[in-house]
Amino acid sequence: MRISSVYSSEDAILLAAMLFQSYQLFEQKTVILPKGFNLRFTIHALAGVEMPEEEVFGFIAESQDRIIAVFRGTRTFKDNESDQDLYQVTYPYVSNAGQTHRGFTCIYRSARNELLKELNKLSTTKGLFIAGHSLGGALAVLAALDIAVNTPFKNPFVYTYGSPRAADPAFASRFNQTVKNSFRIFNIHDIIPTLPARAYPPPFTKDGLFYRHVDTKVPLSFQLNSLPVRNHEIVCYFKNLSQQNLDFTQVLCHGNPGFCPDTGLCVPFR
Repeated sequence: MRISSVYSSEDAILLAAMLFQSYQLFEQKTVILPKGFNLRFTIHALAGVEMPEEEVFGFIAESQDRIIAVFRGTRTFKDNESDQDLYQVTYPYVSNAGQTHRGFTCIYRSARNELLKELNKLSTTKGLFIAGHSLGGALAVLAALDIAVNTPFKNPFVYTYGSPRAADPAFASRFNQTVKNSFRIFNIHDIIPTLPARAYPPPFTKDGLFYRHVDTKVPLSFQLNSLPVRNHEIVCYFKNLSQQNLDFTQVLCHGNPGFCPDTGLCVPFR
């Protein structure tokens, strides 16, 4: 397993909590950020295939030294429609960067212009962190290559959690060459990172479809007995990651009431 020295358990924990807040923003129309961070932009995008609808997909937050952009995962029927639209299209923002999942690409395309416009208002002296959970992990991957090539933020840090595959081997190769600080965190008992399948041979399409994950793998292992979906939820990713740095988690959560998720439902399998 290859993990770069820049992987940070503190960043992984902070960003998992930020992702929890992206769901709160979607469901409760409110967000709680840690001290020192301000909400700069709410990310809206179109989800669905035949009749897309606009939804809140995440936000950009900023502190004195960093910028964080986060993307939530599937929550609606329209999101699920996009998840299932697994045919591929040419990645439109970087030349010779392969083919990407059509449903994910359409969501990202609908958010791109405003997202980049807002990022370009912010200081490039700050570190940019891009994070996503589930479907949002795929959006984070699509966004990160675009941002690294087409904005002044050339070295984003990317953390994804339980992400599906987003694109073909050509895209994955270009991403890995360009985005050096990328960490794909996944629970080995989570089914979503196994989707879409690596290959859909002909006659699914004339030439078949092929999918590959981007680097760098950061595997976790937790098996929960309440519901199988718990193996995928960001709350349970947060709980497992918090074990990597309990002191940091305690300071983060106690110092920022309401920011961290309640992990009481993440009960281990026995």
